[in-house]
Amino acid sequence: QLTNWPLERISEVVQPTDSQRPALDELRAANAKAVDMLKARCPRDLPSTPAGRLAAMESRLQVMLAAVQTVRPALERFYQSLSDEQKARFNAIAPTDAAAAAQDQRDLTKLCDQKTAGVTDLPIDRIASAVQPTSTQRAALDELKDASAKAAERLNINCPTYQALTPTGRVEAMEQRLDATLGAVKTVGPALAKFYNSLSDEQKARFNSLRSASRSVG
Repeated sequence: QLTNWPLERISEVVQPTDSQRPALDELRAANAKAVDMLKARCPRDLPSTPAGRLAAMESRLQVMLAAVQTVRPALERFYQSLSDEQKARFNAIAPTDAAAAAQDQRDLTKLCDQKTAGVTDLPIDRIASAVQPTSTQRAALDELKDASAKAAERLNINCPTYQALTPTGRVEAMEQRLDATLGAVKTVGPALAKFYNSLSDEQKARFNSLRSASRSVG
């Protein structure tokens, strides 16, 4: 969850001192700001074109990343103000047993894999078969294929799959995943737009009709 912090539960478990409470209040304010940001700025409409869907995905990722970056500094300040005992209690609010940790690890790996599939595994052969590109368009399609491969490589390198045990570590990993995915989308976006804009209206209609291609770009 980007912003679903159980702040009352955290306060109850950690029992902040008077000197720590302002930092918790700061975290509460940052969390509320992030919630408002997500509500106001996340795209609600799903575009009809592959390029439009990818652009919408980029917008969503930018807002989600901004929300995490809004919460993270306040969370870190509050966490660092705690004693070791309070930190241990805070850590225990999230599942930390072996089974839960293993599940979190699988979920995180799955998320990274899904991000890769959602941005990079474009069905190039199916697109080519449906669109029947000209030689000029084929060059643009090859650029899209190369961009997709570069995006996959970027995600494989930068998308963390480790299990963080602290709240600050989990938020840091979340920020890294979002940043890596956003970078992958930005890698694919220009090449997809270039190829799509090179198509005739008939070719665009064929591209839009590819259901698997639609899923692959958002």
